[in-house]
Amino acid sequence: MNEEIIKVFLDYLQKERKYSSHTIDNYGRTLRQFSQFLEGRNLTLIQAKTQDVADFLVYLKTQRQLKRVSQANRLSALRTFYRFLRRQGIVDHNPTDGLGKFNKEKSLPNFLTLKEMELFLHYLKKKAQEKADFSSLRNLAFFELLYSSGLRISEITSLKIKDLDLAGKMVKVKGKGGKERLVPFNESTQQALRAYLNRHPFSCEEVFLNQRGTPLTPRGARKILDTAIKEAGLGGKKVSPHVFRHSFATHFLGGGAELRMVQEAMGHSSLSTTQIYTHLNWDEMKRVYQNSHPHAKKVKNDD
Repeated sequence: MNEEIIKVFLDYLQKERKYSSHTIDNYGRTLRQFSQFLEGRNLTLIQAKTQDVADFLVYLKTQRQLKRVSQANRLSALRTFYRFLRRQGIVDHNPTDGLGKFNKEKSLPNFLTLKEMELFLHYLKKKAQEKADFSSLRNLAFFELLYSSGLRISEITSLKIKDLDLAGKMVKVKGKGGKERLVPFNESTQQALRAYLNRHPFSCEEVFLNQRGTPLTPRGARKILDTAIKEAGLGGKKVSPHVFRHSFATHFLGGGAELRMVQEAMGHSSLSTTQIYTHLNWDEMKRVYQNSHPHAKKVKNDD
């Protein structure tokens, strides 16, 4: 019974809410984890009370050692799930209503410095020039676009060829909630895309494919990135595809872009989401000041 309800909910997220496959997978994982927790109490998802949800969060913290941000994400998934069940008349109460808002740990997103990004892209470009095969050309085009446009991993892996305007250096993106936006990219990305598309089997409408000629998945992209990061000499850094999105925003703002412009490019519904990158640039500004401003050096020497 639990699995049937979960499937109905996930179908709703996909077809009506237009959630990304990554988010849907995370919601499904959370609900199955909570379902298994309830089985130990001889309860179903429909029978869960507020205390059961609270105990589940304690279990995640003490037994699974999850950080607050992960606990908060799971609580958010449960809130959405039970709101759906209540609207459908499947339950007459939402067991998450009695719980306060979960305070997430405030942490700044990880990003690559300009020097690190240039080193990584230079490695991919050199490999693409030397081998000029499908994989090396795809990898260069993929990460050039990921960095120059700030796309989410789910957005770039679902891109269609018809979404690209190579001449105008623009890409049409379908983001969260099915919202579309136009995002520009630079000339080096344009060149990389053209070289890659010359090797692209056009029978498939997706831009980025794996060796079998089927669409590249977020998981496949992460595996490619893990290998490339080590080969480029950046193996000491923990880098995910989302780090490229953070790097894009940080470098874009650092170059003088307005916050609204970055918000639009990234597809953030709220400006407050984009504002975290101003903190990154403020930290960088303080570091540069301490290392280069003559007065700051004098103060440090006096100490």
